[in-house]
Amino acid sequence: MTSSSKSSVCGFLPRVRARLLAGVVLLLLCCGIAAHGQQVPLKVAIGSSHGLLLKTDGAVWAWGSNACGQLGTDDDFAAIPVRVLGLGTIRDIAAGDCFSAAVGSDGSLWTWGGNRYGELGDGSRTSSPKPAQVANLTGVMAVAAAGEHILVLKSDGTVWAWGSHPTQREALQPVLVEGSHGITAIAASERHSVALKADGTVWVWGDHGLGDLGDGCYNGSLVPQLVRGLADVTAIAAGQELTVALRKDGTVWTMGYGTAGGLGNGSFENFSFKPVMVAGLTGVRAIAAGNTHVAALKSDGTVWSWGYNHDRQLGNAAMREEQYAKPVRTGTLTGVASIAAASNHSAAVTSQGTLWAWGQNDGVLGVDPEETYKVDVPMKVGAAVQGDCWALFACQTARGKVIRLCGDRDDNDSDKWHNIQYRYGPEYGPAELVYPQDPTKGPPAMFFSEEESRGDYRVTVRFTSGAFTYRVYSGPKSGAGVEVIDGKGKTIADIECAEAPGIYIEYLKMNLPCDPQGPRGAAGCQKQADKVK
Repeated sequence: MTSSSKSSVCGFLPRVRARLLAGVVLLLLCCGIAAHGQQVPLKVAIGSSHGLLLKTDGAVWAWGSNACGQLGTDDDFAAIPVRVLGLGTIRDIAAGDCFSAAVGSDGSLWTWGGNRYGELGDGSRTSSPKPAQVANLTGVMAVAAAGEHILVLKSDGTVWAWGSHPTQREALQPVLVEGSHGITAIAASERHSVALKADGTVWVWGDHGLGDLGDGCYNGSLVPQLVRGLADVTAIAAGQELTVALRKDGTVWTMGYGTAGGLGNGSFENFSFKPVMVAGLTGVRAIAAGNTHVAALKSDGTVWSWGYNHDRQLGNAAMREEQYAKPVRTGTLTGVASIAAASNHSAAVTSQGTLWAWGQNDGVLGVDPEETYKVDVPMKVGAAVQGDCWALFACQTARGKVIRLCGDRDDNDSDKWHNIQYRYGPEYGPAELVYPQDPTKGPPAMFFSEEESRGDYRVTVRFTSGAFTYRVYSGPKSGAGVEVIDGKGKTIADIECAEAPGIYIEYLKMNLPCDPQGPRGAAGCQKQADKVK
């Protein structure tokens, strides 16, 4: 494996544009994999629509979409992880777009799921929902997967690949990556592959296109090439158009596509041919990369992310930008043991075994994608997410959270509203505060009243039973916010808004009864009725 072979292949491959969904796998050093008989470290891996969890007992669990049989079960969908049967003790896992792979403690490799491009490595194109051992492949130490492509690292330091990838012919069985030797860790994207050697150097091959090789060459390489400018690397990750490296000193370095902020160095430059250091990030012990976003796990158990944020894959509700070029804290996660990223979403598992996911939802969140298509803060996998509803008023807080009063109106009875509910939490995802918890048991109607004094404006809505009162206020005197008052007059929530609440006052006037006990009394209600006439 030498850099001298670059001249013979640079410019050989045409530039292949990336597809939207790119599975990405983070592989740590092989020395971090437990030997036979020892406890296996917790690990999470995700593809474009499903996830895998490797528990400390060596068992594999899967969740999400099962369109190709990638969960190893007969179910169409699993909201929470289910045990993958037919496997022995496992020490490493990987998830592709529609298939799964696991490394046995005896060095065997097992695959299951979709096989349209030969991903399962069995010489056929026949999919299988049950794990099967890849024949004639032994001494496997680690596995990586992305899209319809798979890599394995053997104990002799060689790398083998198969499936569909821009830089190789479609292979239905394992093929040796030419020039690979002395490798200790691997990572894969749909466009390129990355390897780490024991001496801390990084080697890359594939249709990188935007400087992932760090060599100033616009096209790709069929054989591994040395990335200049990187040393003392301990872990690697591969994004769709990004190469990410973690150095021994806890700093993170990136190269490749930077327009979406994926370089993490504070710039939005088109690309960087040379490795650049991620700004203000130290003490990192693990990394993962999605399409154009990156996640980092610090030694204190917190997660930080940067890059593309259109689908809220940074996991920070306060970040409204669609691209962010510096690391931001991902939710309030603590005690995280492993992270993963793929496509436009990420996942994490805590040392207690709790699974979290955030970003775009094609099944990785453990909820129906048709009901919840993304969340902007980490949510527990499989947690119930309340669907959208008609918002009578809404506002955003300074911390990026959203306040809504939602309900369902009976078309046949315009002044009767059902399932009235106050929600506070992220714009996308489960609410943090809800009143009442079960809106179906609430009264079927409410009154409203409005008041304006000294520039301040208030709209009050309350249940006919007086169970809850919701007061929306805005003005120079009181600021802006929403109060929640229970039936005994106790304030149970008073949250400020960063903007004037959007109030559908005209809709309220037309469809909800005026409250004769409000500030303007019965006379005010009559005046309002006269205006409507």
